[in-house]
Amino acid sequence: MQEFLKNKKKIGIFVILGIIVIAVGIIYIKSGFRELKKNDTESIFVDETDAASSLTNKNSKETKDNNKVDSKEINTQVKDKSIVVEIKGEVKKPDVYTLDENSIIKDLIEIAGGLTENADVSNINRAKKLQSHELVYIANKSEKDIEVKATNSSIDMTNKESVSGKVNINSATLEDLKTLNGIGDSKAKSIIEYREKNGNFKSIEDIKNVTGIGEKMYEKIKEQIEI
Repeated sequence: MQEFLKNKKKIGIFVILGIIVIAVGIIYIKSGFRELKKNDTESIFVDETDAASSLTNKNSKETKDNNKVDSKEINTQVKDKSIVVEIKGEVKKPDVYTLDENSIIKDLIEIAGGLTENADVSNINRAKKLQSHELVYIANKSEKDIEVKATNSSIDMTNKESVSGKVNINSATLEDLKTLNGIGDSKAKSIIEYREKNGNFKSIEDIKNVTGIGEKMYEKIKEQIEI
């Protein structure tokens, strides 16, 4: 009887262990199935919408980067096509200006506020194309008057020399000096060199200080020269 009870206990223990093993197996299988299902929906496969969004963001970033590069290139090209010029004189806003490389003097005058009432543009070609770092000077009308007076004065001096018939040794050219008695190329050059080195002659007698011209030569030409 005792042997029978022992055997029954053993059978009961084995049955309980079997039930526990089966239960654990069932739980394990179900848990694995849930995890697999979760992975199927959440992690294993990439959502098409997320992938498309990621690709769009990447393309957008690349486009922005390309636009930045293009913008820099355009700014560099624009800068390279500009010129810097200065304008002075009779304009309302004399200054240094940056213009397009194809600009002309007229464009520069306009950007400088235009001409003043005293501007003289008779010698200015307003259609001339500007060069970078060029200086444009607009003269005053009074400057032209001074220039005309100086020219007339020079003409008057020439006429006086012609009337007197004498050679001005301070302003005479090589050919003029060669018209003097006994003065050839060599002595004429010496006179000019002396004049350039020492300045104008203070008196006609100073010509005797020129190499090659002594007292005798001076006596020959003293009636032909003046200062």
